Amino acid sequence: MESPRSTGPKSPDPGSRVGYLGWSRDPAVGLFVIAPLWLCYEVLRRVYVPGEMNLAEYHLHTTLSRLPPVMAHAMHIVVALTVLVAAWSVLHRRIPWGRVGLVVLLEGTVYGLMLGPVTAELTRHSLPALASGPADPRLVSNLIGALGAGIFEELVFRLALLSAMCWLLFRASDQFGVSRWPGLVLAIGSSAAAFSLFHHVGPGAPPIETEVFVFRTVAGVLLGVLFVLRGIGVCVYTHAMYDVFFYLQQR
Repeated sequence: MESPRSTGPKSPDPGSRVGYLGWSRDPAVGLFVIAPLWLCYEVLRRVYVPGEMNLAEYHLHTTLSRLPPVMAHAMHIVVALTVLVAAWSVLHRRIPWGRVGLVVLLEGTVYGLMLGPVTAELTRHSLPALASGPADPRLVSNLIGALGAGIFEELVFRLALLSAMCWLLFRASDQFGVSRWPGLVLAIGSSAAAFSLFHHVGPGAPPIETEVFVFRTVAGVLLGVLFVLRGIGVCVYTHAMYDVFFYLQQR
């Protein structure tokens, strides 16, 4: 027989992962906390560099423009629904997303400061920008592009590509009854190589240089590990802050 106390109203279930380390890894929270950065990027881009966009963003827009109108509208609806579901999930669980977002920004800033030196130490190579496309002599344009790189390149290569590869390889591992670790390593390495190669594709892209390619691949591996351990929010801010620091040092 149930105790009468159990029939009273219950507070919303915050889920099994409670606290900053759990909340910040939550995909819904991650999408929610990068929304202010995305908004900041879009406003700054339209005000200071209208007509320009990050290369990853450009390819996404180009791909959508080539789809039949019905499919393009469907993709926009899916994105909008994803954001709404993420917002509902965060608010329903009463997660303090404002405070979590501030700490994610701080954590990403710290990792952004560390990413370049750690990668340079591993590759013994000087620090190139992780942002795609050639550097612009205008500092403001570079800084805005750095924000776009952090958002769109991480959404494409970590949230989309790495997640999709993990899903496929994990299913294969489970099917054959083997450990998932080799699949995870392969997914991180392959998505990192694709991330590095992406910087040399398209109009105006620089030719492939072995040292720079290896540097970006190793940086992509570190970002992939960070994505697995800390989630998309921390990963986006880490990438964006690295590029911001890089361009500020070029003044």
